[in-house]
Amino acid sequence: MRSAIETSPNGLQVRAIAGTYVVLLAFTCPKAYCTGLLGFGIRRKDHENGEVVWLRGLKRFELPGMDDGDSVSTRHHPIQKFHWGDYTTKPGRRYTYSIHALTGQPGSLQVFEAVDVPIICEQPNSVGNKGHAVHFNRSAAASQAFARRFPHLPAGEITDANARRWLSRGLEESLIAFIDAAKAKQGLHLFLYEFEKDSFFEALKRAKLRKVKLEIIYDGLLDGKGDGPSLDAAPQIKKYGLKSVCKARTGAGLNISHNKFMVLSNAQRKPVSVWTGSTNFTDSAIYGQSNVGHAIIHAGLAQQYFDWHQTIWKTPNLSGADSRKVAMSLTQPPATTTAGTQLVLSPRKTTEMVSECAEWVSASKRLICFTAPFAMHDELEAALVGAPAHVLGLLNTNGVVGKALHDAANTQLAASAAIDDQSILEAWQGRLLAESKHHSGVHVHTKILLVDPLSENPLVVTGSANFSTNSSRFNDENQLFIVGDTAVADVYLGEFVRLFDHYYFRDHLSWLAKQKKIDPKAGFLDSTDQWALRFFDGGERQAARLAFFG
Repeated sequence: MRSAIETSPNGLQVRAIAGTYVVLLAFTCPKAYCTGLLGFGIRRKDHENGEVVWLRGLKRFELPGMDDGDSVSTRHHPIQKFHWGDYTTKPGRRYTYSIHALTGQPGSLQVFEAVDVPIICEQPNSVGNKGHAVHFNRSAAASQAFARRFPHLPAGEITDANARRWLSRGLEESLIAFIDAAKAKQGLHLFLYEFEKDSFFEALKRAKLRKVKLEIIYDGLLDGKGDGPSLDAAPQIKKYGLKSVCKARTGAGLNISHNKFMVLSNAQRKPVSVWTGSTNFTDSAIYGQSNVGHAIIHAGLAQQYFDWHQTIWKTPNLSGADSRKVAMSLTQPPATTTAGTQLVLSPRKTTEMVSECAEWVSASKRLICFTAPFAMHDELEAALVGAPAHVLGLLNTNGVVGKALHDAANTQLAASAAIDDQSILEAWQGRLLAESKHHSGVHVHTKILLVDPLSENPLVVTGSANFSTNSSRFNDENQLFIVGDTAVADVYLGEFVRLFDHYYFRDHLSWLAKQKKIDPKAGFLDSTDQWALRFFDGGERQAARLAFFG
C-alpha cells in the first residue's frame, strides 16, 4: 500500500510505499527549504510491540573519535538523499515513520521540523484484494547483512539451513506450500524449465502419495553440445518415483522450454489458481539469484495456463511452428487501457510483446524500473533511451544493454556482476566493511518492467520471459501484464529499489576503483547543504527526486 503525501508547514513532502518486507520513504521540498539542511533523520514506531527506533545507515560525518560500528543512527548521521528504504519491516505490520529535517553542525544537529507518515505492510499471501500473492527472495550477493549473520560459513554453495532460510525469505516455503495445499483428487499441472531441487521433489512425492493428480512437463530440449536442464531432472525424477507423471518437452524449432508455472485444479479438473514468476526449481534460484514467485487465485487466468499445459501434455513434441499457433490462439496482446491482469504466452510469430512494452515506456511520465538478466531487444532498449520518465535499470552485467542506454540522460543503471570484492568498501571509507559474495553466476534473474508504478494506473510486467527475440518467438514462455493494481506495483517497486540501491552503490564504487578515482572523503557525509542542492540542478538526481512524486 502507499500513504498519502504528507506536507509540513514549511513545504517538506513525505510519502511511504509499503511492500511486504520493504517500506520506501520519499521526500521532496522547495529548493529554498534546503538552505542549511544537513539531511533527514528517520524514526520508526512499530505499533504491534510499541518499539521506537532510529533507522541506521552507512555514511557518517567525519568526526574525531567516532566509532558506532558498521552502521550509524540517522539521528546523528542523517540521510543525504531524497529516498530511503527500510528493509527490516515485517509483513502486515503497522508503522509510523517520523522524518526529521536536521540542521546545525555535525555532532550537534538540531531538528528543524518533523513529518509523520503512517503505513501498513502488505501480506505476501494476499497483496491487495484481487487474488495476488507475491514472494520475493532476499538474494542480494555482496551483502554485509549476510556476512554479519553468518560470519563463519565456508566459501561456495550454501548448505547451512539457517542461511538458506534467510536468503529464501519465504520464497521456497511458499512454493512448497502451494504444492502441499493440493488435496486428494485435485490436480497440479506443472510446466518447468530447470527442475532438480530435492525439497521440491519431496513435496511433489508427498502430493502423489496424497492422490493428487500430477502432470509435470519439464524441458527436454538439448543444445548443440548435448546439454540441457533434463540432464539434472531425469535422475531426480527416477529417484523420487515420478516418472509416470512426467513428460519431457521437445519439439523441432524451439530454443528452450522456459516456463516455470503450476496450475491447481479442483476435483472436477476446473483450474482454480496458478503459480508463476521467474523461479526455477533449483537451489541457485532460491538462495542466489533474485527471483519472484507470483500466485494468483483467478479461474480465468488459471484456465489459460491450464489449456496451454494440456496442449503440451498431450503432444509434448509439438513443433515451434504449431506451438505458436496454439499460444497465439489462447492469448492476445493486452488491451493497454484495461485494468486487470492479462496473460501472454509464447512462442509467437513476432516480437509484439516487446513492442507492447516499448509503447508503455514511450508513454511513461515519471518512473520506469526494469531488470535485465540477459540481452534486451533493440526496440525496447531504444524506447528506454528516449523515455520521458526517469529510468532505473538493474542489470546482471553491463553488457546486456548497449552504450546508448548507459549514456542516456536521466537514466541510472546498476550491474550486479560489476562488483569486485569488499576492498572497494575499505577504499571508500578507509575501513573494512566485511561482505559476503555468497553466489556466483547470475545474480539478477527476475524479468520485470514497471511503468509509472506510483501512478493510479501502474503497469507491472512479470513472468518467465526475458525482453528478447528468443523469449518472444522461439521459447515456451509466459508473461503477465498487470495494469492498475497499485498494491502489486508497490510490492514490486519496493523489492526493485532494495536491490537497485544495493547494487548501484557497489557498482559505482567498483567503477571508481578501476578508474583510481575513489576519494576516501567520499565515504563521509557532507557537512554543508550542498548535497541537497545537487538534487535541484536539472540532472539525474533531480529526476530521481521527482520520480517518486507527481
